Amino acid sequence: MSKEMYDAIVIGAGGMGSATAYHLAKSGAKTLLLEQFHRGHTFGSSHGDTRIIRLVYEKQFYTELMKSAYAEWRALESVSGKALMFVTGSVLITPDGHEYSTSIRASLEAAGIESEWWSPKQLASRFPQFRIDKNQSVLWQKDTGFLHASECVLTHLQLAEGHGAEVREQTAVTGIDWERDVPEVITEGGRLRAKKIVVTAGAWAKQLLSKLNLPLTVTRQQIVYYRPTDASLFQPDRFPIFIDVTWDEFFYGFPVFGREGVKVARHGKGQVVSPNTCNRTPDAEYIDHLRAFLKERIPDAAGEALYAQVCLYTETPDEDFIIDAHPDCPDVLIATGFSGHGFKFCSLVGRILSEMVREGQTRFDINPFRLDRFGEHL
Repeated sequence: MSKEMYDAIVIGAGGMGSATAYHLAKSGAKTLLLEQFHRGHTFGSSHGDTRIIRLVYEKQFYTELMKSAYAEWRALESVSGKALMFVTGSVLITPDGHEYSTSIRASLEAAGIESEWWSPKQLASRFPQFRIDKNQSVLWQKDTGFLHASECVLTHLQLAEGHGAEVREQTAVTGIDWERDVPEVITEGGRLRAKKIVVTAGAWAKQLLSKLNLPLTVTRQQIVYYRPTDASLFQPDRFPIFIDVTWDEFFYGFPVFGREGVKVARHGKGQVVSPNTCNRTPDAEYIDHLRAFLKERIPDAAGEALYAQVCLYTETPDEDFIIDAHPDCPDVLIATGFSGHGFKFCSLVGRILSEMVREGQTRFDINPFRLDRFGEHL
């Protein structure tokens, strides 16, 4: 066993782990970040060109937290000198009177966030790429955009190292021995000690904390890039983020950025998998299904599939996060179950976990993310 003592060991160098390591190292904590693969790998949930950032949420506590997350991302841009967040605005397309859009509108109003109902004529005037029916509604929100996801992770890692954090890649964690005065992380190379351990292991969190029986389900998700007839119509200054639930499914998409093509995906409805044995080849049927949707809603984006990729969700039963201390060891902190909508919060979650490590608490309201909400499941 190594005799070296860290202030904090963070397990998992994806979006949450990289941000946590950055905030810890910046605060002066002696920080070790362990990654079982290499930085920027494509096996988890943090890779790729883009992730949506939005204030648009049914649950108001997310909207309130996102106000701080936006500020954290802008601060990261400032210290790094990199453009990481791009604001395009968003359109939410639903059937008239749909509960999802009306509840989001109410949540935004309660949080003091501006939004607008648009008629089909208004949508056609602003974004003629869309085709909608007369019985469909559009909710516009100007602050929505996207994050350059893979670059956000790498930037957090680079800045963490700049503040003295140690990042060890190709270092798999096989267990956590928390039943000691000082908890230890077990790797194939030996044991490592730290005053605090932070688990940001994504799809691998459940097996790493198997004794807890966390109510987590890992699902296989897919994203596809389609060739538009005219790429200039789908640049970030001419095409917004969109969310569409008119097919009783949750479709979403992005302007052209990074890779060639318009990125489209379906949120949820993924196959339950193991992160270790998941089929990483996208399904032809899924690709065709998304193209059929595009032909109806955004016909100029419904060209050939240029690229497709698999990623993972780690879901809780209520789709709310888990950010809490281990119930039997307050020196082990757990951040997992981000349920396919967590990346936009990485910058803020990193700060929250850093505060919990250094001060034993955070000034942000994370009560909705407590483990005890699952009761007898643990």
